[in-house]
Amino acid sequence: MTKEQSQVHKWTADETVAKIQHASKNIKEYSFLMRNTVKTVRESGAIPELVDAIREASFALRDTVNEINQTAKEIHKKGIVTETANAIDSTIISIEDSVNTVKEIVVDAEKVLPNSKKAVQDGIQKAKHLKLKVGVA
Repeated sequence: MTKEQSQVHKWTADETVAKIQHASKNIKEYSFLMRNTVKTVRESGAIPELVDAIREASFALRDTVNEINQTAKEIHKKGIVTETANAIDSTIISIEDSVNTVKEIVVDAEKVLPNSKKAVQDGIQKAKHLKLKVGVA
């Protein structure tokens, strides 16, 4: 048995009645306060104001969602996303081709100019770094 349970059982009948009467009094007081609060809120016009505000917010949300939907449909219809993706893909292919060409130049240059090998390799590293920045594997 917990301490709280043992305390409940130790109350006398008079103490129990007093506790019940105190709880009843609190219920009555809070009920009266709640009734007056609701009446005051209703009479103040705050509830209709709140309902109007919620209605206006729902209209704004509806209109915003409709605008987003129309814009998304226009973007899809015009193929803007596909065109952009194709342009990025084409750019990546060009970068890869450029990197391969530079590699071939380096090989040729190594044969002709052994001393310039380091400078060309540095250029290749910079090209690889650029390639990584644009997301080419």
